[in-house]
Amino acid sequence: MIVALALLLLAGDDPRPSLIGLQLEGRNEAALGAVQEALRVDPETARALGFDHLRGHLLESLGRKREAHEAFAQAMGSSPALAGYSRYRLAVNQYRMGHPEVAAGLLATLLGRGAPPPLIPTASRLLLRCLEAGGDCRLLSNLDSWRLPAHEHRSLLLAKANCALRSRHRERAIALLLRLLEQQTDDEPARGAAERLALLRRAAPQPPRITLLLGRTFHHHREFQLAIRFLEQSLAPATPPASEEAAFEDSYALARSYFWRSQYEVAATRFGELAAHRQESEKTAQVLYQQGRAYELNGNWNAASQSFRRSLLADPTGSWASAALLSSLRLEWRAGHEDPALEHYGQLLSRRQWRDLAGRAALFLAASDLVRGRSDRVGTWLGQATRSHGPPALEIAFWRGRLAELRHDPTGAVRHYLKALREDAFHPLSLAARARLAQDALAAAARAEGLRLATSESTSDLCGAWLLLGEGDPRGLEARLHMERRLRRDPTARAFLEMAPVPPAEWPFWEAEVQQPEELLLALGILERGSSVIQKHFPVSEASLAYTGSRLLAWGGLTRPSLYQAEVLAERIPDKLPEGLLTPGYRSLLYPFPFRSTILREARRFEIDPFLLAALIREESRFDPQAVSSASARGLTQFVLPTAKRLGARLGMERLHALDLHRPEIAIALGAAYLAELADRFENRSHVVAAAYNAGEDQARLWQSYCYSREPEEYFSKVGFTQTRGYLRKVLSSQAHYRALYGEPQAGE
Repeated sequence: MIVALALLLLAGDDPRPSLIGLQLEGRNEAALGAVQEALRVDPETARALGFDHLRGHLLESLGRKREAHEAFAQAMGSSPALAGYSRYRLAVNQYRMGHPEVAAGLLATLLGRGAPPPLIPTASRLLLRCLEAGGDCRLLSNLDSWRLPAHEHRSLLLAKANCALRSRHRERAIALLLRLLEQQTDDEPARGAAERLALLRRAAPQPPRITLLLGRTFHHHREFQLAIRFLEQSLAPATPPASEEAAFEDSYALARSYFWRSQYEVAATRFGELAAHRQESEKTAQVLYQQGRAYELNGNWNAASQSFRRSLLADPTGSWASAALLSSLRLEWRAGHEDPALEHYGQLLSRRQWRDLAGRAALFLAASDLVRGRSDRVGTWLGQATRSHGPPALEIAFWRGRLAELRHDPTGAVRHYLKALREDAFHPLSLAARARLAQDALAAAARAEGLRLATSESTSDLCGAWLLLGEGDPRGLEARLHMERRLRRDPTARAFLEMAPVPPAEWPFWEAEVQQPEELLLALGILERGSSVIQKHFPVSEASLAYTGSRLLAWGGLTRPSLYQAEVLAERIPDKLPEGLLTPGYRSLLYPFPFRSTILREARRFEIDPFLLAALIREESRFDPQAVSSASARGLTQFVLPTAKRLGARLGMERLHALDLHRPEIAIALGAAYLAELADRFENRSHVVAAAYNAGEDQARLWQSYCYSREPEEYFSKVGFTQTRGYLRKVLSSQAHYRALYGEPQAGE
């Protein structure tokens, strides 16, 4: 093979597809031998193709770091198009070998000379780590960071401030930190600047301008204890506000900080004080609504109901009115006051723009009656929910199935549950429907309906037969095979049923004009920052090609872009093709399992379901260790720093810093520990645990109080936040997918 590849080079044929094939097979030793032979046989051509860089890459993958260092140094001169990436890989090696000062010099030069754009964020992060580990701060003075993207420029300004502190240039450091906060308060450099500035000026009185900036920054980054401290100082009566608008926003942030600290009485008082000031009606309605939420979470439902009513009266047709009505409805209904609750429901129905929330209210009422065994009013409510176009058809179908069961109509129940299964067989309510279909009361009717559908020639009917009978039943298996045969006649469906990886030699990529460094790297089988290149050369318009691109990204460790590519491709799957017919290889790209050994280990340690932890990471961060949310949640399991520090103290992780949350082993351990804590508090009920992880424990407990039963289905339909309901759907659905794809973990895994 080694000689054959060298002969290809001599003959003018491109050996790179074969080299990629070797790497995909995990035969890096053979690939290295072929590369070294090619460099010996025709060094000029091989170097022009970037083989020195590939040699360094393969040596590094085989653990031969010093030889890799020499190869990357050679590549900087022999492959100018890849010089930036070679310099970066040199820096990575130096950092790993314990030479941060050398790595910092390489990175500063790389960024100063114009690094390839996809490499800038990673190179900047590594430079910051090198400086923290002992790199020479003087490098920053020669680096024109203003030429970099805004985030990297601000990160390096923060590094300059840190360097000034280490050099005892306190006033220069303070000036740089203030400059960062005055520019903006909502990004990661702002959080770092606020943290340092708060420590620097802890012993001295803070000028009002600084305390206000610190309060705003800590509020945005959910460090609410610090936010309260500084906002209280900045809003003291002796401090005149910059404007009425600014005064409102800062006072509102203070009240919300108390709210998120679970100091609901104080928050309610603060919201009340805000409402008492003269201001526009929409803002009055907003703060009264939030006051109602604070009272509600504190268990004072009477006061909450009054606040919601006042919010409605403050702005009867405004943006907060429908939310106030729905909140009042829920409280009155659970308190047993049906007449006022139904009056609120009528008000929601009265305005077209409120119909979506009216649909949620209808499901709230319907689920309440159904779980208590009452059916006389439910049909009307479910009809109104359908007409509202608010709740998904699947959710309504499930509750129609429950209604049919109560009315002793097993065939009707089966058909409604089957509608839910056809929509999404892994939706939490569909999983519940499947469990109900297996019970004695419905099993016979489900089988009869399945056998009836199995006689049809309709693809939809055959799918229904397969879903009802299952592949364990010969007629169910026959229905599936018949359905597949029919689907293969459709070119669009056939493309997904027969999707397979395209061999490297057959990629259209080789016919394209390759110019970008990332394209040259892809041609070598190296996928550093390769997502944009994959999207360009492996388009979703061709199923097998897009599938191949997603596999390449996953193979290169780029899970987030791989998942994105797979999901964009999934949007093109015809509705008539059930998800269960997709190949396991493609489904594993939709539900990847990186960091598997760490997830399984921490799940065993904390006695939680590993598939719930994997599903949560998939939805929280898409398996991207560097993920940072708009609310400053970080890493795989998306913790804000105060929560991480609280959990870390229990686990012996003292002095956790923000950057630590981007380390997978720490993020996964914290996530597992928190899930175990929530499971203990919520009796191991996965749906409530997931809701608490997303919306907070008090909110999850409040939704529990809306329920008359312990049924997960009632809880799901009564979750009050659209975002959390969507999160629950995704996490619980993903958990089921992981279990179906990967099976129960074996001993020793």
